[in-house]
Amino acid sequence: TKLILLDSLLQEMLSWLTSLQSLLPRLSCLPSPVTVVMGNQACDLDSGVSCLTLAFHRAAAQPGSTVLPMFNIHSKDFPLKTELVAVLAEENIHAEHLIFRDTLDLASMMNLQLVLVDHNVLTEEDKELESSVVEIIDHHAKETDHENATIEQVGSCSSLVLRQIISENPSFQDPSCLRMILKTILLDTVGLQPATKRVTPLDVEMVGKCEEVLGPQDRAEMFRRLVEEKSRVDHLTVGQLCRRDLKVVSKDGVRIALSSVPMLARRWIELAEVEKEVGDFIAGGHYTVLLVIGIDIAKDNVTRDLVLAGDEASDSYKKIKTALENNTEPCLGLELDKTVNSFVRYSQQNRAASRKQILPVVKQALEG
Repeated sequence: TKLILLDSLLQEMLSWLTSLQSLLPRLSCLPSPVTVVMGNQACDLDSGVSCLTLAFHRAAAQPGSTVLPMFNIHSKDFPLKTELVAVLAEENIHAEHLIFRDTLDLASMMNLQLVLVDHNVLTEEDKELESSVVEIIDHHAKETDHENATIEQVGSCSSLVLRQIISENPSFQDPSCLRMILKTILLDTVGLQPATKRVTPLDVEMVGKCEEVLGPQDRAEMFRRLVEEKSRVDHLTVGQLCRRDLKVVSKDGVRIALSSVPMLARRWIELAEVEKEVGDFIAGGHYTVLLVIGIDIAKDNVTRDLVLAGDEASDSYKKIKTALENNTEPCLGLELDKTVNSFVRYSQQNRAASRKQILPVVKQALEG
């Protein structure tokens, strides 16, 4: 009986996602508001799962309402998100069930209500949607004064999302959502390890909430498989790796790309045709600077490094380089690698500082 129940709940998520596809052509004609839950532009596991699970819960909680989860990338880039693709596939969710930026034109929707998850400000390109934002749930540095914003510095945004879901529906037990959230929290907090300084009491509590329904899980094995999926990028080119987990900061037409790669940046600069691919990526995206943020997780040890590329003569490049080297909150502990010629590479002594901490430093430098 329990197996049949779990299977029917899994089908419930799939049925809901499938039913949304037939709605899409009629959205602009619907008289009632349409709620779109949108993740950030990197569309990593945390962003994708937060978006999907919150939208599923809200749709179930408000029968008759229209709630859509939207991945904030073009559909062509979905295959690059290897750990997100793998986690969704384990729930029988594939690209054809999902909604992407090129599926839906938000700007043309007159009755749009936008919920932001895993980011709290819109990109410069999306500023026209600002008046449609009705709610924000995020764990990055606060950059908004929105009155309905939950922003807390926890390890995983999906921890905040699950807490919100439970507060609205204490009997929430969807196994598909809980499995995806559990995996996301484990990946974001490096398996709940305190040494990485990414885990908070809320992350631990929400993992407990997941296991109350799912039963005890082999967390170490789950984390190992997620890292394996995240690192399965041998089939990707340098340019695809740049797009795989990308955030863009822009001001007055100057665009800075911050690409997180699932390997050390030192290894990334040794890949085939790196200089040509980087040149094409920078030209194609009209970027002044590319910052590649590398990470290696081996036997629970985290190593980080950075590579800076772009127009070295530009003010933006110089400001960002200076800010990264001299920042104190946090201090990145950067050491210049003098063996690298084509790019500027640093080893990073502060192993707890991920892109979440580096992005505000870059933004501040660009605005200064």
